[in-house]
This record gives sequence, C-alpha cells and structure tokens, in this order.
Amino acid sequence: MRPRARDKKLLEEWALPLKSIEDVYEKFMKYCLGKLRSSPWSELEGLQAETRMISEQLGKINMKGFLSINSQPAVNGERSDSPSVGWGGPGGYVYQKAYIEFFCSREKLDAIVDKCRALPSLTYMAVNKEGIWVSNVTQKDVNAVTWGVFPAKEIIQPTVVDPASFLVWKDEAFEIWSRGWAALYPEGDWSRKLLDEIQSSYYLVSLVDNDYINSDLFAILEDF
Repeated sequence: MRPRARDKKLLEEWALPLKSIEDVYEKFMKYCLGKLRSSPWSELEGLQAETRMISEQLGKINMKGFLSINSQPAVNGERSDSPSVGWGGPGGYVYQKAYIEFFCSREKLDAIVDKCRALPSLTYMAVNKEGIWVSNVTQKDVNAVTWGVFPAKEIIQPTVVDPASFLVWKDEAFEIWSRGWAALYPEGDWSRKLLDEIQSSYYLVSLVDNDYINSDLFAILEDF
C-alpha cells in the first residue's frame, strides 16, 4: 500500500476504542478473516492467497489470544504454478512446513511449551520485549520452512526460520505496538494504556510444525 493510503486505512480500522483485551483479539481476528484490509504489522493490503486457505482457523486462534502476524499452511508437493501457494516458475513442485508467528501472554506460552513436550514435531522460539528467550531449539538452529524442486536446478529454499533474524525482528515487532498502533490514540487514552501493557508483558512466538505431510498445527492451537 502507498504510505499515505495505508496510514489512513490504519486510522479508520485500528483507532477505534478498545475496552478490553478481547477487543484486541477481535481486531486480529477480523484482519485474518479479511474483514480489515490493513494491519500495523503488514505493508500489504489484505490477505495473501495462501493465508486465505487458513483464514477461518486463524480467526479462531486469534480469539484464543494467539495474535498472529505471519503464517503459512503446510504444503506437500503442490505444483509451482499453483495460484495459491506456487512460486519459482513452471515445472516445479513446492513444499512448506506449517508455521505461525504470534504474540501471546506468558501463561499461554507456558501452555504451548507443555504441549510441545508431547508433540516432538513442533519447534518454537519465543522472546519478550526485554529479550528473555524461551525455546526448544538453540540460537544456531536454522529451519527451512519453504523449499522447491525445479527441473535442472538444486533445491531452492527461499524461507527459513532463523533465531538470529528473529531476535533482530523482535525489536521492530514490539515497537509496532506503540509506534504503529497505540500512537493512533491520544496520550492518556485507555486504549493506548492497554496496548502498552500488552507490549511490555507479551511474548513474540515462532512455532513450526516440522511434519509437513501430516501437519495439524492450526487445529492444535484451536484446542487451547
């Protein structure tokens, strides 16, 4: 989106009064369902085609308090010219691990940590604004979550989950709570205070289901 048009859209869609944490959940839910066209965490207008494949599940997940800002469905050998998940030119096949990045409270993070102990295909990393790190991978583990097989080429892997990049991104991701959203409200406004509380207490979480063939990642989150 053009910067001015995006700013106007954010003001229209995200500056309405927030009375409770559930109102925050609802904003994220509406964006995932395509009912809002803008997000402080995205410069794109509306949802990508692959996100629409999981939008209903994402809507439910967000109302559970997992506030998603990035995600992708599992893909196992779809044609590279697929209108929803294809990339890289014709004649190839593409693969993806289901993945979601979201904000949540420490209580919900602890529940995810417990769940992951029973589901070894799930890997996670989480960090709060102060840099406190929680993970079942090391900070050197880089995870390819998208790759493609094309004629007469080596395997191409355009997307990885990288702890080093994640830790750099977290500063901007948390800053958007204040600069990108709370700043839309006047100083001292209750909505602004609520968003500041979320910024200071929530964790940014990256969760990957490494079983791209039998993945049920979004259903797992729906169960919370």
